[in-house]
Amino acid sequence: MRTEDQRNIMCGGAPESYLKAYFKGLYFDLDDDEEVEILFSKDKFSLGEEKFSEIAESTGLSLISYNVNDDVTVKLKK
Repeated sequence: MRTEDQRNIMCGGAPESYLKAYFKGLYFDLDDDEEVEILFSKDKFSLGEEKFSEIAESTGLSLISYNVNDDVTVKLKK
């Protein structure tokens, strides 16, 4: 499983649009059944587990886990 750090990304005030584009790129980049762990800034991406799951599913990915501590950590699988 690989890890990607998106905590310092600038999304221009539209986190949902950024996530849709980013997750779609991951869909094409990941092999079948490959998992990725992604770190997001809690301040910029405080959308909640349901929204992350919805966006993941709309791009062909599955949300495996969602965790919020100092940052938001999501695990996705193709």
